[in-house]
Amino acid sequence: MTRTNRLTAVILAAAAAAVQLGGMGANAAPMLIKGDLNRDDRVNISDAVILKNYLLGKYGLNENQSIAADINEDGELDSLDLTALQDIIIGSTNRLPSGTWIGDCMGGKRYFSFGDGAGTLIDPTAGITDSFDITANEDIVVLLMKNSGAELSAFITWQNDESFVLKWDSGDTETFRYFCEDSINASELLTGHWVTSQGRTFDINGLSGKLTDKSGYVSRFEYAPSGEDVMFHFGSTENSTGGKLVHTDSMHFAVTWADGTRETFTRQETEVRGGITYVNGILIANKTYGLPSDYNPGKILPDAQSAFNSMQADAKKAGLSLWICSGFRSYTYQNTLYNNYVARDGKAKADTYSARPGHSEHQTGLAMDINNASDSFNNTKEAKWIAENCYKYGFILRYPQGKQDITGYKYESWHVRYLGKALAKEVHDSGLTLEEFLCIDSKYKS
Repeated sequence: MTRTNRLTAVILAAAAAAVQLGGMGANAAPMLIKGDLNRDDRVNISDAVILKNYLLGKYGLNENQSIAADINEDGELDSLDLTALQDIIIGSTNRLPSGTWIGDCMGGKRYFSFGDGAGTLIDPTAGITDSFDITANEDIVVLLMKNSGAELSAFITWQNDESFVLKWDSGDTETFRYFCEDSINASELLTGHWVTSQGRTFDINGLSGKLTDKSGYVSRFEYAPSGEDVMFHFGSTENSTGGKLVHTDSMHFAVTWADGTRETFTRQETEVRGGITYVNGILIANKTYGLPSDYNPGKILPDAQSAFNSMQADAKKAGLSLWICSGFRSYTYQNTLYNNYVARDGKAKADTYSARPGHSEHQTGLAMDINNASDSFNNTKEAKWIAENCYKYGFILRYPQGKQDITGYKYESWHVRYLGKALAKEVHDSGLTLEEFLCIDSKYKS
């Protein structure tokens, strides 16, 4: 068997072994770096010496060395591979990356943005985002981390324009592949659970995540946000979908895709603590989400009361009189109230204007009825002033006109809910109910 045929056989055998090992995990087989003949996870002059001596017939190469030495992957080891190896060495001298790259070390992904001697590291697994300065000296790069002050150094080996390897001074080896031209600003990350207007969910961690469509099919992706532009890579950079991204508020953004369709994304982080549901940190009490019977703040909470006092004072300056006709209600009190309404009007009708016990916002201590809890209040000057101004004090009109199918309750011009000034303004400006703003529903289970 000729030397060329022996090399081809070695490569085919190694490929078959790699397929068999595929089910054992990403780190089952040792890393093979093109040109790294002495297996020190870098390519330098010592590797060129080994290949040159092999070509001169001074000694042979083992299986892994043969694979690493066939740099042009033509199944032969010759002077072309030696030239390619020397090009790798020269190409790795004083060369720094630019743009954003994905690093893979022991199966974990990290994202590095490089540019003008500086950069940003995003490590979603460790929850770390740090900026750094970077310099190059021959085939050594040095990163000075801004937050920790740590100085990290590594040998760099450029495999080609879209791939390089760092051998860190810790001994770990990290492979890098090109992601996108733009640098990524950590403040642009879309980390979280998002539901969309197309019925899809995006679970994003750092610069990667998974998409679940309406049918339940899950696909993995990486994405690159840069200002108004965003690019999603599903599986590979060849399977990419881009669009224009616009943030509307702290909990929403919209993407207009290349085909002209527009998809709205709503952040939706749901947490249950002590039987109480919070969506994006907001306590929710509606027909879907109830409160425990023993949840009892005993009064309107101080922030909500203070906000009402300010609103009341400013309304007075405008010649209007506001007062709270119904504030905090306990579970027990709501139970009595609701059952009285059911006895008078029937359950179906009572459910349109009164909450079942455990589902009333009044039990939160964050809601109140103002002046007159009846339809006669709807067209008063006070009602119009509240609708136009309550958000300035941190309140929203909780059950707007024409939204009964969404909120579960008829229009109530007198019922406001405290959210805090910033959030109340976002909800007001959106023109949405709280359910629409958070992409949740309000429906009893039975």
